[in-house]
This record gives sequence, C-alpha cells and structure tokens, in this order.
Amino acid sequence: MAGRLAGTVDGRPVVIDADGAGLKIAFTAFRTAWATRGSVKALLPVLGVCRRADVPVRVTIAGFLTLEILPNPSGLARIVVPGLASFP
Repeated sequence: MAGRLAGTVDGRPVVIDADGAGLKIAFTAFRTAWATRGSVKALLPVLGVCRRADVPVRVTIAGFLTLEILPNPSGLARIVVPGLASFP
C-alpha cells in the first residue's frame, strides 16, 4: 500500500501518507487536530481493520509532534482522544 491523500478539515490542510511503514496522518496545526478528535469514534472500525492487518498508524501535528495510534496508542493519544482508551 502506498500513496498520498490530501484534503482539508475546517479549511486547514490534512495529508494522509501510506507507505511500507504504515499510515501517517499529518495535521499542519494543533487546532485542526483538535477539531478532528470528536470524529475518532466514527473511525474506530477503520482503525480495527488497520490493527487486524498489522498496519501502524501515526499522527503528526504541526510537523514536530508525532503520536502513535496503532499498534499501541501512546499515553498522550489516549488522554487527548478519550475514544482510544476504549479501543481494544
């Protein structure tokens, strides 16, 4: 799996990169990342598919903060996005 998908959230750019290392979701600003945290519950089935396929998922915010979502959500990710705490 490889490729890039670019879009916007609240008018700010978001990029999803897929390569041999897994998926990386890049937000250019903290504000954009914060706005999307409410959508995590809807994305849990997709994260479940990624977990079963052993696809690592990371989120990068503002180019310098990277949080691991899969295979083991980081402690900070679980605190900031409560929906991840209930993720198996």
